[in-house]
Amino acid sequence: MADRSLLVDTNVLIHHWDGDTRTTALLENAIIHTSFVTEIEILGFHGYTAHERARVIADMATIPIIDLDAGIRSIAIDLCARHRIKLADALIAATAIRRDVPLITQDKHFKKLKNEVALTLI
Repeated sequence: MADRSLLVDTNVLIHHWDGDTRTTALLENAIIHTSFVTEIEILGFHGYTAHERARVIADMATIPIIDLDAGIRSIAIDLCARHRIKLADALIAATAIRRDVPLITQDKHFKKLKNEVALTLI
């Protein structure tokens, strides 16, 4: 039974799909969501084989995608202005903040947002 919700960053999904047992263990018993930014990054990658692309599309179809709304947009603007972070990262962090769910990522630069978003670094 799922006991918590998580917003997963792009790199977390990649590590999970690559068989990283530590990452997979962190995702167990969680309700996993992702940002529309992660969907674009994952599905927009050009280096997949046909088999890999089919698998990624199938896997992404099982993960709820959180789309951009006015609240996420407003939070992302504020994060960019105050922390000078990349737009994609600001949108992902803003999604976690708006939905009040922890963000799980491997990107250490999110540490600067630790007072604003619940963060799990792997």
